Amino acid sequence: MTRSTFLPRLRSALAAAALCAAGAAAQASVLILGAPALGGGLADVQSKIAGTGVLSGVVDVFNVHTGTPTLAMLTAYDAVLVFSDTNLKNNPAIGGFANAVELGNVLADYVDAGGGVVEAGLSNATIPFGGLSGRFVTANYDVFDIDNRQASCGGLGAIALPGSPMLRGVDSFDGGSSALCFKLSPKAGASVVASWSNGRPLLGYRDDHNGIVASLNLFPESSDVRADLWKTSSDGALLMANTLAFAAGELPEPDSLALLGIAALAAGLAARRRTRQPQHAPHAPHAPHAQHARRG
Repeated sequence: MTRSTFLPRLRSALAAAALCAAGAAAQASVLILGAPALGGGLADVQSKIAGTGVLSGVVDVFNVHTGTPTLAMLTAYDAVLVFSDTNLKNNPAIGGFANAVELGNVLADYVDAGGGVVEAGLSNATIPFGGLSGRFVTANYDVFDIDNRQASCGGLGAIALPGSPMLRGVDSFDGGSSALCFKLSPKAGASVVASWSNGRPLLGYRDDHNGIVASLNLFPESSDVRADLWKTSSDGALLMANTLAFAAGELPEPDSLALLGIAALAAGLAARRRTRQPQHAPHAPHAPHAQHARRG
């Protein structure tokens, strides 16, 4: 995956024209990097994202509680979603990243190579609550500065960028009574897309690196895993899938929609761009085998 600094935005615009012209799903393949504490957590996130039909490529998982992926593993994918679950002070054995520093370093390398990253709770938390570390944080690849945790922020509130493709088809979002959101503020170079009903940022992104980095201030496992998490009757799955497609460069920023006139060119590029087949991420030592889902 060799991409120049301008390619994420260019590919986003071109692919947008192709998608609008052909009505096709985003061709991106994605990897979910999860450190769940609850049984079935990774499979839940995987099935919810794959089930939206937004992504026609593979949706794989890798357990980052038991191992850390290499850059070679990550570059088989167009974007990754990373999340963790645990208060490391209390439960280091049941969740959290195997090595938050190594993971942060490899994610920064992946963004440098043009890959897209979506942070989700609790990866965008402070270290005691299982957040990322390493160069991803120290060199300002992440989207938000963190204050502290709130048990719930409510549901979808004010929308700062109403034309954002990350919100395409998202009519409602209910975080449940334990959404594990945080008091956040955008870093320099980042934009807030939408907020929670209590005013805290829900979704933001930055595109001032080679790859796009987005942040979802929500815990991605659903009420199918635990009743107090985000409600499956709302559009949480679509929110995650759209954001992954955007981070992969497959959906445009609002002002890119004017490029519809190059739809034919975009369709040709989209057909040729994936000359390799996405690989399964090899499982880490003592980790479960990566699970795989494909849409389309």
